[in-house]
Amino acid sequence: HGGAWEFNRSDALQARNFFAPTTQPKPKLKQNQFGATLGGPLAANKLFAFAYYEGYRNISGTTTTLAVLSPEQRRGDFSASTTPVRDPRTGQPFPGNIIPSARLDPIALKLLNDFVPLPNVPGNRYTASPNVEDDRNQAGLRLDYHMSDKHSILGRYLWSHTNRLTPRTVQAVDQLAKATLQDVMLADTYTLSSRAINVARFSLSRIYANPQVTSGLENSAYGINLPNTNPLAVGLPSIAVQGFFTGATSLGDSQQPFVERVNQVYQFTDELTFLSGRHSWKFGADVRRERMKIAFINRPNGDLTFSGGITGNAAADFLLGLPAQARATTTQAIQDGHGWLYAAFAQDELRLSPRLTLNLGLRYELPVPFVDNNDAITAFHTGVQSTKFPAAPVGLVYPGDPGVPRGVVQTDKNNLAPRVALVWDPRGNGRTSVRAAWGIFYDSLAGQGDFFQSGVLSPPFTPLVELNTPTPITTANPLGALSGGPRLFPAALTIIGWGDDFQSPYAHHYNLTVQQQVGDNLGLEVGYVGSRGKHLPIFMEINPGVLVPGQTTRGARIMPAYSLVRPTFSVAESWYDALQASARLRPYHGLSALASYTWSHAIDHVSGLNIGGELRPILPVVQGDDASIQAALGREKGHAFFDVRHRLVFSFGAELPKLSGKPAFVRTVVGGWQLNGIFQWQTGFPLTVTEGSVLDIRFMSSRPDVVCDPNDGPKTAAQWFNTSCFVRRSLAETGVRPGNEGRDIVRGPGFNRTDLSLFKNIALFRDHTLQLRVEAFNLFNQVRFGQPNATIGTSTFGAILSADDGRIIQLGVKYSF
Repeated sequence: HGGAWEFNRSDALQARNFFAPTTQPKPKLKQNQFGATLGGPLAANKLFAFAYYEGYRNISGTTTTLAVLSPEQRRGDFSASTTPVRDPRTGQPFPGNIIPSARLDPIALKLLNDFVPLPNVPGNRYTASPNVEDDRNQAGLRLDYHMSDKHSILGRYLWSHTNRLTPRTVQAVDQLAKATLQDVMLADTYTLSSRAINVARFSLSRIYANPQVTSGLENSAYGINLPNTNPLAVGLPSIAVQGFFTGATSLGDSQQPFVERVNQVYQFTDELTFLSGRHSWKFGADVRRERMKIAFINRPNGDLTFSGGITGNAAADFLLGLPAQARATTTQAIQDGHGWLYAAFAQDELRLSPRLTLNLGLRYELPVPFVDNNDAITAFHTGVQSTKFPAAPVGLVYPGDPGVPRGVVQTDKNNLAPRVALVWDPRGNGRTSVRAAWGIFYDSLAGQGDFFQSGVLSPPFTPLVELNTPTPITTANPLGALSGGPRLFPAALTIIGWGDDFQSPYAHHYNLTVQQQVGDNLGLEVGYVGSRGKHLPIFMEINPGVLVPGQTTRGARIMPAYSLVRPTFSVAESWYDALQASARLRPYHGLSALASYTWSHAIDHVSGLNIGGELRPILPVVQGDDASIQAALGREKGHAFFDVRHRLVFSFGAELPKLSGKPAFVRTVVGGWQLNGIFQWQTGFPLTVTEGSVLDIRFMSSRPDVVCDPNDGPKTAAQWFNTSCFVRRSLAETGVRPGNEGRDIVRGPGFNRTDLSLFKNIALFRDHTLQLRVEAFNLFNQVRFGQPNATIGTSTFGAILSADDGRIIQLGVKYSF
């Protein structure tokens, strides 16, 4: 048995992206997805094999819209802006809102000339559709060997390789990402008796990746007095200019170049199934060892942030060479370590009666925290002095310090996970069923992000220094205000990682579902699904600035030896509730269909430490003080980053008439097609309006005040929400209270989309079939907008600058035998 296939997409059958200017060529699209399978016996009734290969080649013009500086702004002319641009020397606006040419920073001008294009669409924006190249290959082999009627062995090997090239926009270099995945699994199945069977499995999974490259440009070539400190990642600083170049579209090189990653998991499981009367018992064990190597080079070339706090305009700050923040490292650690997971479970499926089945289970997990091979990780314990590194500032502790294990947090040994489920046929006729379940599920080997952070941001392994205004900072000499040369424990250290306590995150998952069969072909289902997350990790700030009544400028932090200190607290929670309903029409006169609707509400304190755009708490806490922690959590409780309130999906498949009474040519060409369709509709994801990298008077993340309902906004691409509902506060006002905006209170755009396909199966001879396919994705070319810009004070605040693909038609052919 086997087959082969080819699917093709091209820009000739693709609609133009919503943001692609009609004055420019249509973004390129050339995609081929192809492959083959082959399987069959190698030795009769003994050895069977199955192999496959699939290739994927995609060249896709991805439309990008950026806010860039106008020709006038590049010369320091902000006369078109109604916001005064202040002269930092006098505190008064520049005459005419024009910066004198002699004051313009030559470094900023060179960066603009070398990397930033001029606007090519109205509104001082630049739109382009550079070709992203994505090449993938994957292959696999499976062997099944039947040693006897009681004993069989399975072997499987999977391999895949990806290569993705993303052209630069304002960055210093194109991004090339490579990754190779290999997976090997062996399984041994042995029938012990007519009532007992045992399955043992061993697997090895390995990922090797080079996610990023750097430009190789040196800071000195641009007149920036910051050393390039790592030969693996030489490049320019990452330069963020609020409202223009931030995040993935920052100027320069990546802030934290991710040049190498290795993940390797060894796993052994054994599962015994035993039947005894009405009981079906299962007992099992699971042992895993995960190795993780992360060459995530932290700020080897420094990073600079221009927020507008100096002049009132971030672009003006940039042109004057006056960052609000500068960060850099002198050396960088490469994390290489491992963690273990030991687990065991017992389960009993008990058939209490022909109408009621009960499933009871208990799982125990023992996750041993990740350790670094060189013990290059830290934790933060307030008030504790390290004995391993006596020169470390108070609070930093290391493996080998009293009470600090190699993983720097204690092993959580209380991870019992009971589970219960039932299936009930209330009428005994097999047409109605009630299903219910509840269980506790742990996040196995949690804390990988903390393992990375606790080394990549920690001295003496990777000492990170940070300066913020009002300390004087310049682009030419960003860290000139730091006294002394490079030190293992320099001033203004940033610490992100483990706290003094960590408990395994877990969640209660539960559901109740009623299913009803109507007639012979219609099935109805309605159910409730819920979960409650406990002990979820969240970064919380414990080193804010000291606040004095009447203070109008930032002062010293509580612990002057540090800049921000954000240990991980396992105190966050999450809540999810959903109503799910569906109707399924099984094949009936050539028609089948499924309609599903979900109403859900996801709430949490934090949606994940590594989700792009996720926020940090706006209130500081005191380590060990539950009242301050609960107060901070209270300000963060809100809609989850991924919350979608309504979602509707309708799909169908219809066999078109075969035209059996027509001539053979008509039957072959016109008859026997199958029509399939999917319609999707859902509401939008939430977002939070922020002040970018602007910090309040205590160096905390700052949010504005809300004075009306922003979701009453115009809901257009030019302005999605009512931006006038958000009011910024002065630095002095932030010392009185935080902004009243809650987390994720604005709703982004939803979407609806229709996909349609036509299939035709042509019998060639014997068991050989040729399938022809025409598929239209987003048939009606409906626009799915990206999220709007949510940084207050920027030129594109409230505007949407991206959209998903429009209509794409795919042609395909598949041969099987």
